[in-house]
Amino acid sequence: MLSYRGYGLSEGKPNEKGINVDAQTALDYILHHPILRHTKLMAFGQSLGGAVALNLVSKNEDKFDALIIENTFLSMTLLIPHALPALRHLVYLCHQTWRSYRAIQNIHRIPILFLSSLKDELVPPAHMAKLYDISHTTGEKVWKEFENGTHNDTCMQHGYFEAIAEFGRNNVWDLD
Repeated sequence: MLSYRGYGLSEGKPNEKGINVDAQTALDYILHHPILRHTKLMAFGQSLGGAVALNLVSKNEDKFDALIIENTFLSMTLLIPHALPALRHLVYLCHQTWRSYRAIQNIHRIPILFLSSLKDELVPPAHMAKLYDISHTTGEKVWKEFENGTHNDTCMQHGYFEAIAEFGRNNVWDLD
């Protein structure tokens, strides 16, 4: 787990470039650590974290064994009209774009689990559905939706942890 710049106890101001640097730095640390470098890696991101995970995996796919994204948006510019309708005509001013729809198209082989809350009040569930549709990985693609889940309570929905465990058993962990 990582606290990006400006989050948790990390200093600095969050921005797209800096957060992506933070994620890459964390991955590089893991890949060079004498113990951690021998472990299988699964990227997991929720909302903005999903955009970060997609970007990181798209640039380092050979280092990862799987990816999980939860309630993640297509891009910030496509999210703004839904999340902040009053600003829909000013989207062109947004300089932090987080183009998840581009990043996912650069992931070709690893399995991906899509966790989508159908009552997400921030990220329209259609964003997750579109990410699923445009993903062309040769790895397993798993869609799991939560009928009563909202943006921040997906992990409290029935079957959430079971879906992750099954995905991990089928794609990452050797439990034999």
